[in-house]
Amino acid sequence: MAPRPQGARLAKSFKGFGARFSFVFFIILAIATLIASRFEPRLVDRAQSVLTDATAPILTVLNYPVRIASDIVSWSENLISMHRENTRLRAENEALKTWEAAGERLLLENERLRALLDLKEAKAQPVAAARVIGQSNGNYTRNVVINAGRNKGLKRDNTVVDSSGLIGRVTSVGALSSRVLLLTDLNSRVPVKVLPSEVNAILAGDNSDTPTLLFLPGGVTFNVGDWVVTTGHGGVFPPDIAIGRIAGLPEGMAPKVMLTTDYSRIDNVRVFNYDPPPAPPPAQRLDNDDLGASDTAAEAASVAAGTASPSTGSSGRSTSSADPNAAPASQATAPSPQSQVAPAVDQAEEDEANEVPAPPEQVTTPAPNGGFE
Repeated sequence: MAPRPQGARLAKSFKGFGARFSFVFFIILAIATLIASRFEPRLVDRAQSVLTDATAPILTVLNYPVRIASDIVSWSENLISMHRENTRLRAENEALKTWEAAGERLLLENERLRALLDLKEAKAQPVAAARVIGQSNGNYTRNVVINAGRNKGLKRDNTVVDSSGLIGRVTSVGALSSRVLLLTDLNSRVPVKVLPSEVNAILAGDNSDTPTLLFLPGGVTFNVGDWVVTTGHGGVFPPDIAIGRIAGLPEGMAPKVMLTTDYSRIDNVRVFNYDPPPAPPPAQRLDNDDLGASDTAAEAASVAAGTASPSTGSSGRSTSSADPNAAPASQATAPSPQSQVAPAVDQAEEDEANEVPAPPEQVTTPAPNGGFE
């Protein structure tokens, strides 16, 4: 191996000396900077600002390729995600088209059935929009106060909802404000039904955040997550307003309902006035006077039939010896409006002198109202 020249050995020694010197130099510089920042912080800040301004263009140029590479990667990821989302939306669109056709058929069938049954649509008319200005969450009351009253047309038992579902009903109305009883209040009772089983129940508040379902029929199975909506029974709440979902089925206890509305964040509400569809007219029945007149007329017709049925003897007296095959008096046909019992024509003169003449019989005629006069 040939020996190295003198210049090469000298350069190597200077290189090692420079590396060791730079290490020591930067350590000394760091210590000096630390001491200067301790005693002259403004000077260090100005030096740092000048150094940052000097290196900013260089960092910008060096960062440009990195930023381009990052944008390319992000664009590629977005393109792949967009392709997947497009595929999912196409499949969902095809499914929705099928459901749209089914929904249109069901809507037409529903309209035909409603027209056939002459069903009246239950509608709730919006009254006003209001803001909650007060809330009471005591141990015995759960209600809120809204800034709308008689000035906005509110009435007692108006329905109050928000964007999530039913909140409660108006219990008292003032000139400028009203009080709303919440579903969680101990005095709240709302007729509801559980979907999809269509089982009716009563939602009872118990001053907790999860009211309970009461009066459930036996033998019905519920699942956690089943919807609870209003039924419209009682004429206070409109039907099919979302209330919440079954949150728990404790053994031996009533199911709990998690409400869709977070009562700790109630702000804006809407008030509706619900007018239930009119009930069908009751069946027409005869009043007591008509029934009494009918009974009296039937009795008079029976008496008249019994008077005309006995046969007239040779002596002119009416005898009770009738034909054995003749129908009894209770089954005799009532006389016609023009019928009248005629007196006997072959009565003896001596009997006329001894007997008291009978009063003339009354003619029974039907009245226009179905009774008798």
